[in-house]
Amino acid sequence: MSTNNNKIIIFDTTMRDGELTPGVKMNLQQKTTISQLLEEMGVDIIEVGYPGSSQKDFDEVFNISKIIKKSTICGLASSNPNEIMTLAEAIKPAIRGRIHTYTPVNIKNQSQLSKEEVLATIKESISLARNYCDDVEWSAFDAPRSEPDFLCKSIETAIKSGANTISIPDSLGLASPEDFSQLLQMIFNRVPNIDQAVVSVHCHDDLGMAVDNSLIALSCGVRQIECAINGLGARKGNADFSKVVIEVFKQGNYQIDIDTSLISKAAEFIFKITGIGRGNS
Repeated sequence: MSTNNNKIIIFDTTMRDGELTPGVKMNLQQKTTISQLLEEMGVDIIEVGYPGSSQKDFDEVFNISKIIKKSTICGLASSNPNEIMTLAEAIKPAIRGRIHTYTPVNIKNQSQLSKEEVLATIKESISLARNYCDDVEWSAFDAPRSEPDFLCKSIETAIKSGANTISIPDSLGLASPEDFSQLLQMIFNRVPNIDQAVVSVHCHDDLGMAVDNSLIALSCGVRQIECAINGLGARKGNADFSKVVIEVFKQGNYQIDIDTSLISKAAEFIFKITGIGRGNS
């Protein structure tokens, strides 16, 4: 845990979730330029790709891990051990690397046995990730639609198993700010070891609420926001990077280490390669 409780960690997923935007693909040269821009801007965590899903993503994470010095380089993996080991290999050259792994927790109407199996999977996958890397983030995939008791138990298990960051994604982008805020408050109230991890949010924009949900999360105790330049991402996209950063700055009571003078440069570059955003979004 950071000693500064007002520091907001910015996690950029422009290159990973951003590539789930219909029609968007980025090559190594473009991702290298984006990574260097994000690092210059002061972005804390840069999620480059999903190495277990393709050789292209592996090569991108591996090569960018060699050049970025200050930001943490991150990749995504499911709970599958092969994906976690592939990701560990991809971030090996990084000065600062992070393994980001996820497990679906919406298992309503499942037997007690299935729940025990999911908890075992969470424990095994995070323990495996920690063998390779001290910085492990775990995402409770589809958290808003899962059973509250089981969600809390899953988070508690993830932290006990060594996850330093717990991400609560609005995976389908269907939560209202009120619902999302209630969900987060419940987690902070009911997970006994929640103070041992940084809590993150990853909001999708299907109902146009991604930025609002990300910002309301801060008052609940969340200290990492996952976002993408020009709001790139699956379906309607992720929380827009510039809107999140500017709104956090406006609130004035949080520390955020982003050089805002470079935001429009990054937005223009993303617009140039994807055609999304207007270079000033």
